[in-house]
Amino acid sequence: MNAVKTIFLKELMVEFRSKQMINSYFILSLMIITSFRFAFSVIDFSLTQLASPILWITFFFGGMFSLSPIYKREIEQGTREGLLLAPISPSSIYLGKFLANLLVISCLELFTLLIFFVFFPVDTPDLLALLTLVAIGTIGIVALGNIISAISSNLAQSEVMLPVLLVPVLLFTVIMSSVSATSNVFAGAHLLDVMQEIKFILAFDVVFLAVGYLLIDYILED
Repeated sequence: MNAVKTIFLKELMVEFRSKQMINSYFILSLMIITSFRFAFSVIDFSLTQLASPILWITFFFGGMFSLSPIYKREIEQGTREGLLLAPISPSSIYLGKFLANLLVISCLELFTLLIFFVFFPVDTPDLLALLTLVAIGTIGIVALGNIISAISSNLAQSEVMLPVLLVPVLLFTVIMSSVSATSNVFAGAHLLDVMQEIKFILAFDVVFLAVGYLLIDYILED
């Protein structure tokens, strides 16, 4: 746990110093939300029906592209060898990076939610249900995003390979379930009404975390 804490604090320090993830997530999320808002302002659609897919498109693409550099920058800055030579296990590196990225992206998503409700004047849903879905959906995005980022960091054009590898898996698991459940919440459902979807998403979260924890040793090997 000390190793995980050290990596966690190191990732937060690096991120808040460079603000690479924060800037890319904020700019992309703002562009997506404003683009959808102005696009649908001239089309006769119910904003309540569009709220869930727009929200999760923003979370998904914002998270995907902000997670891209988390292992690549170790290679670019020449710190990967030192990290691997340190007396800590690769699984501790994975967990430390996962927790740090989860904290940063969760804070950014809360800010994105505020922007979303400013641009999209929908009825306020059950906030407990909405925040629960956002939280568990984010765990799945970050868990799988971390392991795919580690894989793609060893490949040429890793920025291109990350969405190629991540989209097919994440889109048909966590994202589709999250969109469906969040649509029900915006339509008036409460936490107990979407419990089946929550269990389904949590199952994928556990699988993604387990896969990352078990395979990171092999992925980080040269």
